[in-house]
This record gives sequence, structure tokens and C-alpha cells, in this order.
Amino acid sequence: MAADWDALDFTCPTCAATRTKTCITKDGRPRPAHLARRLTSILLQIAVRRGRGQPPAERAQIVRSLTAVQESDTSAREGYLWHQATDELDLWEQVVAAAGRHAADAVEGHLDGDELRDAAQQAARRIDEARKLLHEWHGEHADYPLDEELLAGVLRPTPSLLARARRRGDVQRLRTDLARRLVHLDRPGDIWEATWHSGGTLSAHRDDGLCVRGWSATPDAAEHVLQSFEATSRHRPQITLALHGEPPEALAAGDDAPNIGRVDILRAFDADRAALDTTVAAITQLQRAWPERAITDRLRAATAQLQAAAPQSPYFDLYNRQREHHWAVGESAAWVRTDAIVQAVDKVWGHFDRSEASRGPSWIPRAARELLTTEPEQLAAFLRHHLAEEPPVFLGVINGPAGPLYNVSSGGAHRTHLFRILGLPRMIAKLYARIPPRRFDVACVIDTTKGMTEVERAGRGWHTLLERGLLHGHIRYEGAFAVLDLDHAPAPWLLGDAAFASSYNTAYERVYPGALSELGIPAAALASRKAWEQWLYS
Repeated sequence: MAADWDALDFTCPTCAATRTKTCITKDGRPRPAHLARRLTSILLQIAVRRGRGQPPAERAQIVRSLTAVQESDTSAREGYLWHQATDELDLWEQVVAAAGRHAADAVEGHLDGDELRDAAQQAARRIDEARKLLHEWHGEHADYPLDEELLAGVLRPTPSLLARARRRGDVQRLRTDLARRLVHLDRPGDIWEATWHSGGTLSAHRDDGLCVRGWSATPDAAEHVLQSFEATSRHRPQITLALHGEPPEALAAGDDAPNIGRVDILRAFDADRAALDTTVAAITQLQRAWPERAITDRLRAATAQLQAAAPQSPYFDLYNRQREHHWAVGESAAWVRTDAIVQAVDKVWGHFDRSEASRGPSWIPRAARELLTTEPEQLAAFLRHHLAEEPPVFLGVINGPAGPLYNVSSGGAHRTHLFRILGLPRMIAKLYARIPPRRFDVACVIDTTKGMTEVERAGRGWHTLLERGLLHGHIRYEGAFAVLDLDHAPAPWLLGDAAFASSYNTAYERVYPGALSELGIPAAALASRKAWEQWLYS
């Protein structure tokens, strides 16, 4: 069987079975891979994949002889030559790239071979782009948009024209999808002034001074970037958008998107004096309530109480698991509610598994003692130094129907644990928001090792959420696997499996009591994972 799976990497020259498809008999029944297909697999792998030690010229001769189309070959069916052309381009891309490297190495003693290598790599890249275009154009499940207006009256478009129509089609579909999403934002949001550049870079300022920087694939997506920084997931930003450059014909890549820096974080720290004063007051109160000699014992008790009352939720990675490439992100800096941070890397509050001793279990007691023995008049400067001047606490934003939750993203876990254990109300943080993908594949949401029963249950749960107005979009199927074309999710964690959604429901009710009931979820369904499953699947 291993040989059969290797052979499935190639189109069968006998029955024309395409890649990943099993060979068939004359009457259409599945059969083991034909001998010719197995031999092709072995020879091509030796020539291209495993023959890297051979000179490219020899590899090219082998590939050319193996992929040549014989006019007398009566086994070629309709579409076979198209698939064969795609296979050939894949092989030639590898050979051309190898030829460039080989030539550069051969002249190394006499010439600078970088120019030869770069020229070959550029040619290989163009061959690969052509291969991908052919594969998508003739794919059995081709589901990509084209700008039909650009192709009107063209009977045989060139690959470059087809690629341009594809890029423009991507822009048009994204605009259509985004317009549907805006319908579900039923509350007026904050007022924003934003600028979008032709490369996709985005900068915006809210009327209260909050700054957001990032990128969006089209100007239309800018509004959705800002939505993550609104009060709730139902508020629509009131945006005045200035465009620099021509409207895009293709989705911007966002490779050099601007981000929030130290100056922005310091500005945000100083801008919200009320949040700073509230936090300083809470620390001062702890200093009076916790004598220095009792700090260690009080800290141990507070840690145990927090773990019992508010255990952490799983890391929110539903967006990262999807196959769709992200098309808009934003960063900002602001004071946030500390109790809304529901995940902080190390899963148990106050426990760190670090190789450095200074970052291990002793960090929390040491840092707490330093904070609680700082003079009250010096606390503002202390917080400014440790939260805004040092590398920031970096939080991912998960906006919800009554306000956001946060996950620690890539820095600040220790400080977050400390503030949560001490019960401090606010902390300054750098914020990151990625916009929800348009397509959710159930296979990328659940643990598929649990079997098809779990796959079916997840799809059925999405149907229930759509029927009850907790999700907006529509569901289609790829075989037994549900695919959700998402318009809006006011509580995006509901897209996850039952354990994930129930954990976030519990956390959200703790931070925003009654918010999910107002959204339409009965209080009884929020009591436990079992209660959630009964309500969702009944």
C-alpha cells in the first residue's frame, strides 16, 4: 500500500486518474495503482525529489522523457493532458531552480554566480505561479472568483490576463463578504479618522485619542479592523477614511504593516489618568491590608482563591487554525480590565515552568513584595516603568456582545499573573486584533481524531446557533464536513467545540454577568459543559 500512496502523487498514464485519486478499471471500479503509475512514481521521485545529487541537465533529460506526450497514446482521456501539464510544470520548477544553484556553484571560482542563481529562481517562481493557476483553473472543486467584466469577449485568455481577473475577483468577493458583515453591527460606534495606503497600511485615531495601526487587504476592510477596538462586537465604527493611492486591483499583502511602538504605549499610559489612579488606589489599599511580613501568606491564599474561582480558559486560536490567509489585523495600546484577561500562557495562576530560576515560581512573591513596598507617591512611576517602558504586556483581543476578553499573546505572562492574583483593576497593554476569517472548516475547529460523530455534532451545533441568531452566515458541506461562510459572530468562541465554548461562556459570564442571556442563551445552558451540550444539541 505504501507504493500505492506514493503513486497517487502522480497522474496515472494508463487510466488518467488524477493526483490523490485511486486508479480505476475500464468499468469505473477502484483498483490498485497501475504498474505504469508505480514506475512513473519511482522514476520521477528518483529523478526530481531524491536525485538531488545528479547534475540538473541529467535530471532534466529524465523528466523530459517521462513527461513527453506521445500522440499515439490512446489512453489519454479528456482533461488528462491538462493535469499532465500541471505535473510537468511542478517538476520543471524544481529542475530549473536546481540548475541555477548548480550553475552558480560551477562558476564560483571565476564568477559571482548570484546573478545566475537569481535568474533561475525567478524563472522557477514564474513556472510555479503558472502551475498554481492551471491547477486552480481546472480543479475539480475550483471555488474562486473571477472578474467576468475583464474577461468579457475573450475566448482564450492568456495566463497573465486570467491571473489579473483572479486578483480582481478576490477583491470583489471580499468587498461583497464585508458588506454582509456590516449589516449585523446594529449599534453606532465611536468616531474614527483613518488613512489607508495602497500597500495596505492603515492608521486610525479615535476621537478620544486611541491610536490603531495595522493593515487591511482592501480599504473596505479598514472598518472591520477598527471594530475590534469598539466597546462591543455589535458596534459599528463611524469612520472617515482617506485613501492614498489608487483603489487596489489585488488584495494587499501587508508585509510591512506598521505596528504600535513604545511611544504609543507611553502615550496611552498617560492618556487615561482615571485608570492609573484607580490602579494606584487599589495597590495602596493592599499595602494597608497586607503587612509586609504577611505578604507571602496572603499571596498564596489569593493565588489559590483565583485558581478556584476563575481558572484560565483555553488559548483562543480558532482563527489561526483556518486555511484562509488573514486579510486584516490591527494593533493598539490601552488600559484594559485585568479580570477580562482569561488566558495567560501558563495555565495555572501563579505557576511558571521556566528554565531560568529568576522566571520560575519565585518570581511572583518577589515582584509582589517589590510592588507592595513601593511608596504610594512613587507607584505611578513604578507602573509606568514596568508596564509601559519595558517590553509591553501583549494581549489578543476577543470582542464580545458586552465587551472584550483578552489572551496573553507573546509577552507579559508574569505581570498578568501578578495583577490577576492581586486583584488589581487595570493594566496598560499592547493590543492585537485579527479579523475573523470568512470561512470556517469544521475539521479545523475540532479534534478530528475523536471521529465522525464529533464532526457531525459540531456541524449540528453550528446549525443550532444559526437558527437561534447567535451566528450569522450559511453552512455548506464538503463531504461530511461542514464549512461555515461566516458573516458575523457576536460571541466568536461559540464557533469552537463544546468544551471550548463552555469554558469561554463561563469566563464571559464572570466578567460580564447576564450578557450572554441578553444575547439569547438561557442561563441554565451556561451552568456547565453538560448543560451547554444539552441546550446546543437537543
